[in-house]
Amino acid sequence: MTGVGDLTRVVLWRTASSAAVLAAIVYALGLGGCGDSATPTGPPPGPVPTALEIRGLPEEPLEIGTVTQLTGWATFSDGATGQVDPLWSSSAPEVASVDGRGFVFAHAAGETRITATLGPASTEAGVAVAPVNPNFYDLSGQAVNHNGRSVADVLVIALDGPSAGKATVTRGDGGYILHDLEGDTTLAARKDGYAEVTGLATRDSGRLDFTLTGGAPRDAFGGGQWIVGDEVLPGRYFTDPDSGCFWQRRSGFSIGYPVNRAALLRFDSEPDLDFIAGRELRFDSGQEIVDIHASDAAFRSRSECGEWKTEPRDTGVQEQIPPGTWLVGPQIAPGTYRANAEYLCLWLRLAAFGGGQEDVVEDGLVETRAGTALTVTIEASDAGFYTDAECGPWTRVEDP
Repeated sequence: MTGVGDLTRVVLWRTASSAAVLAAIVYALGLGGCGDSATPTGPPPGPVPTALEIRGLPEEPLEIGTVTQLTGWATFSDGATGQVDPLWSSSAPEVASVDGRGFVFAHAAGETRITATLGPASTEAGVAVAPVNPNFYDLSGQAVNHNGRSVADVLVIALDGPSAGKATVTRGDGGYILHDLEGDTTLAARKDGYAEVTGLATRDSGRLDFTLTGGAPRDAFGGGQWIVGDEVLPGRYFTDPDSGCFWQRRSGFSIGYPVNRAALLRFDSEPDLDFIAGRELRFDSGQEIVDIHASDAAFRSRSECGEWKTEPRDTGVQEQIPPGTWLVGPQIAPGTYRANAEYLCLWLRLAAFGGGQEDVVEDGLVETRAGTALTVTIEASDAGFYTDAECGPWTRVEDP
C-alpha cells in the first residue's frame, strides 16, 4: 500500500518487464511527475533489451514541412516485448531531424538514416524527403465553434478541382494542414453535430479558418475530443470498454502528449500542461466511470472506450468484484474482500471518479511478482472501487 503519489498515472501503462516495475514504483512515490528532473540512482535491475525495431516508418517519401512519428519496440532478455522510448538521432538533420519523442520533421529534399538506441540494442532505418512540386501548395487553418473554442476531429476535405478528395482532420487545438493542393478548390469542414461550412482555397490563401455552429451538447458520445459544455454535458459517465481504452480530462485544447510508459522511464519528457487526469486500461474491464467537471475544457477518449453514457451497467449487486471501476451500493456491497493478487495489482477506494489522487480514499499496489493474498474493506461511504486484472476477482468475506 503506497498511500502517496498519483497512482492513477500508474494505471496508464503496464508491461511485463522489470523496467516498468521501477517506473511504477518511482511514479507512485511522486518522483516521476511533470517537470521532475529526478533520475534513477543506478541501472534498473532485471531484463535488458536484446533487439529493437522502429515502427511507423513512412511508406512514401515525406513532403517538406510534414511531421511523422516513429515508435520503438523492444524485445527483452526475458522474452517480453513492448513499446519503449529509445534515444533518437538523424544522420542528416538538415534533411529530416528527429526529437526525443520520435517525431520526424522533414526539412529538405534528400535521405537520412534514423537511429534508435536503447541500452545495448540499436537499429536504424532510412527516411526520404521528396522535393517540392512547384504546382502544389499547402494550406493551414483552424476550426472553432461559435464560442471560439477549438474543435477537434473536424474533417476538412477538398470538394472540387484537381485537389478533390484530399482531406485531413483537425488536431486537438483545432488546427489543420492540407498538403499538396493544386489549383482553386472549395474546402468543406464537417463534424457530426455541426452544420457544414465551406470556403474557397487558392494558392494565395495561405490560411483558411472555419467557424462551426451546432446544436445542443449531448449526454452520450464515443471516441475523440469533445468540448465540455458546448459538445458534451458535464456529469458522470459510464462505458463498457475494450482493452486499450484511454481517456483524459483536459484544461485546454493543446495537441499535448499523453502520459505513457516511455515518459515514466525517461524522466525528461515534455510536460503536457493541459492534462488534468486520465487512465489507460490494458485489460478487459467490465466497466469504466469518469466524472467530467464543468470546469474541464475538453474530454478525450480512444475509440476502444466505446460509447460513454450517463447510465451504469445493469449488473445488480455482484457477489465478486471483477476488474473495472464499480459503484459502491448499486454494483458492489460494502464489506471486506479478499483477492489473490499478481504482480502490479492496483486497487483504489474512490470518493469520486475524476481520475485524480484527490478522488482516492485509499490505494494499494502489489510490487512483488509472487501471488499475494490481499484484503480490503470497502466502506459504505465510498463512491466506488477500482481494480485491475492483476488483482483477480475480489471475494467478499464479511460485512464492514
